[in-house]
Amino acid sequence: MHIQDGVLSPIVCVATGALSLSAVTYSLHRLKESVGDRTIPLTGMMAALVFAGQMVNFPIGAPVSGHLLGGVLAATVIGPWAGCIAMTLVLFVQWALFSDGGLFAFGANVLHMAVIGAWGGHAVRVLVQRFVGDGHRGIVTGSIIAAWSSVMAAAALFCLEFRVSWHASEIDFSKFFAWMVSFHSLIGVGEALITGVAISFVLKQRPELIWKMGTLASLSSLNSHKQTATGKSARPTVVVSITRTLAAGLIIALAIAAFLSPFASSFDDGLEAVLSKLNIAEFNLTPSVPGLFEDYDNVPVPIASWQTIAVSIAGIGGTLAVFGLALLLGKALPNGTVTLTSEATGE
Repeated sequence: MHIQDGVLSPIVCVATGALSLSAVTYSLHRLKESVGDRTIPLTGMMAALVFAGQMVNFPIGAPVSGHLLGGVLAATVIGPWAGCIAMTLVLFVQWALFSDGGLFAFGANVLHMAVIGAWGGHAVRVLVQRFVGDGHRGIVTGSIIAAWSSVMAAAALFCLEFRVSWHASEIDFSKFFAWMVSFHSLIGVGEALITGVAISFVLKQRPELIWKMGTLASLSSLNSHKQTATGKSARPTVVVSITRTLAAGLIIALAIAAFLSPFASSFDDGLEAVLSKLNIAEFNLTPSVPGLFEDYDNVPVPIASWQTIAVSIAGIGGTLAVFGLALLLGKALPNGTVTLTSEATGE
């Protein structure tokens, strides 16, 4: 649900931008409280995975496609604060490099996918886990329900924003709402399935990575024994473990971007399909401020017909860009990173 400029009125863009700025600022504040030497790299890894995942549009049984939003997935692994930041970095790179989403609508996109996805999705997951339990089943069930709910909440909020932005004489809002809810209820099923499978995989392979109790679970799990049986520090094992996780996550993200994104569905996504059905594109919408490239397939390649190669290059470049931005963010955070030795040993 990447909103282009002109779809929402200026006042709605300002309001959603202010809300998003407040949420991102608060997320940064909370992130600084628990930042460690693997917090920012894990945030970058999740941002890279979400960016790559969003490039793979899937059909929903109609001439409409959807794609992963990823807010719940990110929040489940790295927490709601880091998840919100990761999603914001993804959306920024998508606009800045590929004109995916508008500059003036950037705040609305952040609100729908980063804030509702990470914050709202986290709240729903925690609520579900209170009834189902905090074990494997509870986390997966909560993530699935939260993922579907986050898509529907974002769609419903957009309908409200759209209603405020347009006059009743211009748009049939009953049809608009019906199409948005119908399409995104199916897109939400895809979001829920992808999120559930991904979280189940993490729980089986690296359960210590699931975020809980206000900190990355990997910190307490990997450092639960401050020394090995021989009395030596466990720090080298911790560093190697986290490094391997980061490398594996980044490789998976690059593989998705390189090999799966060129085969994404060519159908319009849910929002584009609704705007097209109601002929809203015929209105004189405000032109978007362009990014570096007009689209993912407009990346320069030696031969113009190599569209598949262009999409792969765009995916790889964007994946590396969001990961790099996360690392730069870590450098910019006050007080830098907390050393692993002090966290592991209490010194």
